[in-house]
Amino acid sequence: MPHPHGQLYAYSFLPLKIKEELDSCKEYYSKKGRCMICDMNREEKEFKERVIAENDSFIAYIPFFTDYPYGVFIVSKNHKGNFTEFTDIEKLHLAEILKGITGAFDKLFDRLFPYMMCIHQTPVNCNEYEDSKDYYHFHIEFYPPLRDKNRIKFYASSEMGAWAACNPLSVEETAKTLREAYER
Repeated sequence: MPHPHGQLYAYSFLPLKIKEELDSCKEYYSKKGRCMICDMNREEKEFKERVIAENDSFIAYIPFFTDYPYGVFIVSKNHKGNFTEFTDIEKLHLAEILKGITGAFDKLFDRLFPYMMCIHQTPVNCNEYEDSKDYYHFHIEFYPPLRDKNRIKFYASSEMGAWAACNPLSVEETAKTLREAYER
């Protein structure tokens, strides 16, 4: 029986992917004095081709480096590290853009579109990254396994074993088709 399935994980350690993101953002901040994700937002807005949607508080785009053809990021426009920093209107804007993106997934191939969604925000109770609010930025990442109506994007051995993903489609093209589905 198909049904939504959600999980909330609270690790007693920092998962490797989050640690890599934090370290990269911290290094970028120490070299440039700016948040890397704020700069990504600015560059995606200027480039436009990978942007799916935006409202006053959030922007949704498919970053050039995603592992998945429709691997959307939803990112707060204002530099905020976690949910607790959002105003009531920002929370409403987040709900609206989440509803729009997940609805666009279903419209894309005219079928229920499976996806995994992960929220990345500043860690708690972690001395090593207690200053992460300065350089790390709230965002949501989608990992949707479909690359076409009935074609799954499987991870190959090299991708899984070497953490060297290969996206089989151009994100500029997938952004265009997802943007069109979003507008429907």
